[in-house]
Amino acid sequence: MTASPYSDAPSVRAREFDVLGALRRRVLASIGATTGWLCLVLLYLAFWATRFTLFQSIVVVVVSLLVLAAILLGAWVSFGLGFARRWDR
Repeated sequence: MTASPYSDAPSVRAREFDVLGALRRRVLASIGATTGWLCLVLLYLAFWATRFTLFQSIVVVVVSLLVLAAILLGAWVSFGLGFARRWDR
């Protein structure tokens, strides 16, 4: 199934490349978000954690990790649901 040269409809192979682009963006976003989270946690522990007790500092780090996990999970679930739509047909 390819598009005719006179139509604006993309070919089937164009969707394959879009999947690879979406995958690449999510992998780069995951790496960037994890690196950013790690830098922020290290800065927090180095400069701002002295005002809190050990338990409060652990809670701040765990909650920030849960927020990071929720963001990344949302990005990857949306990617996976794109494949579920194809299988539904």
